[in-house]
Amino acid sequence: MKFDIIIIGNGMVGAPLACALSQGPWQIALVDAKEHKEDARLIALNEGSSCLFKNLGMWPALAPHATPMEQIHISHRGHFGITRIQAKEFGLNNLGHVVPATHINAALFSALRDIKNVTLLCPAMLKTIAQEADTVTLSLDTAQGTKEYTADIVIGADGSHSTVRELVGIPTQKIDYQQSALVTITELARHHQNIAYERFQEEGAIAMLPLTAARAATIWTASNTFITQLMQLNDAEFLHQLQQYFGYRLGRLKSIGKRAIYPLYKQKAQEQKKQNVVLIGNAAHTLHPIAAQGLNVALREVAVLVEYLLAQQSLKGCLQNLPLNQLQQNFSESLSHGLTALFSKDIFAVARQTGMLILDQCLPLKKRFAHHAMGKSGWVPRLFLQEPLAK
Repeated sequence: MKFDIIIIGNGMVGAPLACALSQGPWQIALVDAKEHKEDARLIALNEGSSCLFKNLGMWPALAPHATPMEQIHISHRGHFGITRIQAKEFGLNNLGHVVPATHINAALFSALRDIKNVTLLCPAMLKTIAQEADTVTLSLDTAQGTKEYTADIVIGADGSHSTVRELVGIPTQKIDYQQSALVTITELARHHQNIAYERFQEEGAIAMLPLTAARAATIWTASNTFITQLMQLNDAEFLHQLQQYFGYRLGRLKSIGKRAIYPLYKQKAQEQKKQNVVLIGNAAHTLHPIAAQGLNVALREVAVLVEYLLAQQSLKGCLQNLPLNQLQQNFSESLSHGLTALFSKDIFAVARQTGMLILDQCLPLKKRFAHHAMGKSGWVPRLFLQEPLAK
């Protein structure tokens, strides 16, 4: 069977990509090995990513579950130096929104059901990829047996353990931080005032991000050993530890929800495209969540790729001219990796404190930092702007 574009991976990168590309004249297939996935992540969408979902018409479904971040408060436990980034400093209502992943996935699934030129092939497992000059042929294991599909372009949005990347022979460079992220939802005794907190520790960090009602998305990153110890505590013991390490900036912490853990590492594909195959999201680069850049970088790639493909007269061979300098966000990779090193080594203590004080007091420097974090630095793809994509 022939498609114009085949996307491998029906997650929070592949699904919005399919939705956005559906506005073009193409037949699109969206492939995933699983129909439904449990996802406990709590997602901080920057301002650009929030615009993308608004431009795709999904915000009415997300709005009841989306909490605006009006201020970001960054501190380091036991040390002086605080940085505050406020939306009003940049003439904005907010710096982005926090949304549980389960609601983003539900909105995407609902939208895809109504799109006529997107075919969902789920569950289907990718087995082989064969590339020719203008065509890619895939074989998929389905409930009806092995089937072959062809496309002008294949997009790998299938995560850190990308089958697409492996089958086309793209090697990766990997740094294992020997850390994990513990994720839960914390109920607060008082309202969070729409402030997002990032509190660095002697090792790792605790992020407390505003959620609907008096709740906070809690992401605690630390060494695998320490996170394992936290997971072994009962809820009351864990809550006590969280209060001790985070402090009382959010007042008394009342209770926590179910805890989940995710391993942390930095991984980058040595090539992002190969002939008529391109990788985006975690398939191309996996980032440490310390700066909340991972999904936001991936969604910016979605926006760039969509804008580029919609401008092409033909898909055949068009990836040869794909502007990788616009597709990639090296600043975000450097920011995530640099902060991980900076806040995990005592020798950088003075630099940390001085840097945080300078950033807090210097508005031009703060604006530059914030624009990068919001996905609004340099050339900005149209889906990241508050205007609809032209049909």
